[in-house]
Amino acid sequence: MLNKAVKPIWLASYPKSGNTWVRLFLSALLSKKELDINNIETDGIISSRYIIDSTLGINSAEIPEKDFLPYRSQLYHKWANTFTQKEYLLCKVHDSCILEGEILFPPEITRGVIYIIRNPFDMVASMANHSGITIDQSAKMLCNNNYKLAAKKSGLNTQISQHLGTWSQHIETWTNIHRDNMIVIRYEDMLLKGLETFSKIVNYLELQSSSEMIEEAIRLTSFDTIQKIEDQTKFSEKPKKSELFFRSGKIGGWKNEITNDQAKHIIDCNFDTLLKYQYISPNGDIIV
Repeated sequence: MLNKAVKPIWLASYPKSGNTWVRLFLSALLSKKELDINNIETDGIISSRYIIDSTLGINSAEIPEKDFLPYRSQLYHKWANTFTQKEYLLCKVHDSCILEGEILFPPEITRGVIYIIRNPFDMVASMANHSGITIDQSAKMLCNNNYKLAAKKSGLNTQISQHLGTWSQHIETWTNIHRDNMIVIRYEDMLLKGLETFSKIVNYLELQSSSEMIEEAIRLTSFDTIQKIEDQTKFSEKPKKSELFFRSGKIGGWKNEITNDQAKHIIDCNFDTLLKYQYISPNGDIIV
């Protein structure tokens, strides 16, 4: 059930889990016009340096991140309150819900959470392509307690650094903090059970959309359709290091992309969460 007292609804996920797909779907559903992948009808990513700068009233590049990172939840609450004409905000989030023991996105500033989860075996090659790194480096990231995005020291990133931790740590921080006011959506269910799964998102957001409208938004944002659009139109969110943002999107592609040792390392690091979300059997066999 949505919290009516506050605005932000966090579209949270580990990178390359289908977050952008959900945003495109909602954009197609809400805009009721031809899909523009560079004009998504949601409210951006919450790690944007612009949001920090506009709320602080100064250039955040002029101060060390450690001086404002602990106060991000307060900054985001202040930022959200500037949108007096909007019923809610839909914000992409890749951060873990907890940073150094502090809750970044506490229930009191949260209207709701849609958490998108994807089997990490298929994420490995996608993350490698996205970040311009090797498959092995990508596999190890999913098991790194200290994994961060946008944490490079040279140059100024348009986003502030985001602590993720391991795949399972990321999921558990969000589901533990927001267990009473969130839905968890599996990427695989979006592919295999599209109408049922996207309807769950629509119903959670309390949007007045018919099955026909949902089906049309699904059609407009199918992976094949988005890939064709990206072939013709440069996607502004694509990193310079990657050839394509929308690379494959298939289930089970990991079987031809990662080694058994890499898969085992991911299982050993994330066993309980993989079992909980039915990605492995109790014996540790991969079932996706």
